[in-house]
Amino acid sequence: MSFSLGMPALIEIPDLNDLVDLCQELELSFIELNMNLPENSPEELDPLEVRDASKRYGIEFTLHSPDELDLGSLHPTVREGHLDAMREALGWSAQAGIRVLNMHVGTGIYFTLPDRRVWIYERYEDRFISNLWAAYRDLLPLARASGVDVCTENVNNFDIPFIARAIDELCCLNGFNLTWDVGHDARSGFRERETLLRHETRIRHMHLHDYNGKSDHQVPGTGMVDIPGLLDFARRKDIRVLVETKTPEALRESVKAVRSML
Repeated sequence: MSFSLGMPALIEIPDLNDLVDLCQELELSFIELNMNLPENSPEELDPLEVRDASKRYGIEFTLHSPDELDLGSLHPTVREGHLDAMREALGWSAQAGIRVLNMHVGTGIYFTLPDRRVWIYERYEDRFISNLWAAYRDLLPLARASGVDVCTENVNNFDIPFIARAIDELCCLNGFNLTWDVGHDARSGFRERETLLRHETRIRHMHLHDYNGKSDHQVPGTGMVDIPGLLDFARRKDIRVLVETKTPEALRESVKAVRSML
């Protein structure tokens, strides 16, 4: 692992070879494939094609799990289905030569009462955290055997008390790592970073984009995020940095902006 800049898979560029072409044009080091896009799923993308592209062009690949992933689900069949998907993703990653699997912790649903919001996972917090613990205990040895860092990303939820407590518990597990999404952190009013920095040594991956007060995934330098400071953090910690804007045009502009701050 080392400090390097990468790009996400883009919905406007479904073909792997075209993604590689853009990555080379921008002189980036890696591409984060995204399982939310069917063409990036293990069922549709040949892992040997990914490995071949990595060797041929000297770029790395990381993998983003589906956003609906919920390893803490209180429904055993749902939880087991998501766990099976992650086992498959890790086996696929080993074949593809992928070194990072980025994941989310699901927040679940809430009931809106007249005077408050009640989160189901907070009401059944012990079961929720126990489910997460068991799932990661299952996945992390597979990840180590596959040479994959599993990194769990803040998605505007690390400041929710029961999620923060879950992250604190999971950080006791060997191989449990974190992704710092700096735009999501900004959108939360910078409240997520308290949990992240409590486990600073676990941060292995960064999603870099700006937040302008209305929306995130903005070009770095156009919002309220301290991009130079976070790049310095990533450089000191040898963290991969994904420049996470969503269109080819925004990505070109973003990479240029980031390089001007290095």
